[in-house]
Amino acid sequence: MSRVTFYLLQQQSAQAVKQFACRLTDKAWRNGMPVHIHTDNDIQCETLDRLLWEWREDSFLPHQIITSKTSGAPVTLGIEKPESLHDNTLLINLSSRIPDFYKHFVRTCEIVDQSPGPVEVLRDKFRAYIADGIQPETHRIQIAG
Repeated sequence: MSRVTFYLLQQQSAQAVKQFACRLTDKAWRNGMPVHIHTDNDIQCETLDRLLWEWREDSFLPHQIITSKTSGAPVTLGIEKPESLHDNTLLINLSSRIPDFYKHFVRTCEIVDQSPGPVEVLRDKFRAYIADGIQPETHRIQIAG
């Protein structure tokens, strides 16, 4: 069964969500875990793609936006389910909805800031996971800034 973790950022910033997604991706990749970052749309995907190149001067995250071609990168980004999933793949869901394929991943991470809109989306997602038989765990995160 897939494990779901909600990271509750204490900031009110969409940028903090993206930065934390990069941090999670970096940690997972360095520990040998493939990552797929699911987004709502192509613009969000391209924005995150640029951020993964630039987010730290001393770090490189080998990533690729997935298309209809099969990706070989250990970190993928996209609006659809990746064609091939490695064992132990982490899903970072930055979409406003839960993808119907989330159970194909060993772990799903949801990241939310404390703005009113994202908090309501968080509550809806949390209830949906519970209705689907998943008991999500939560972690409050304070990012030094």
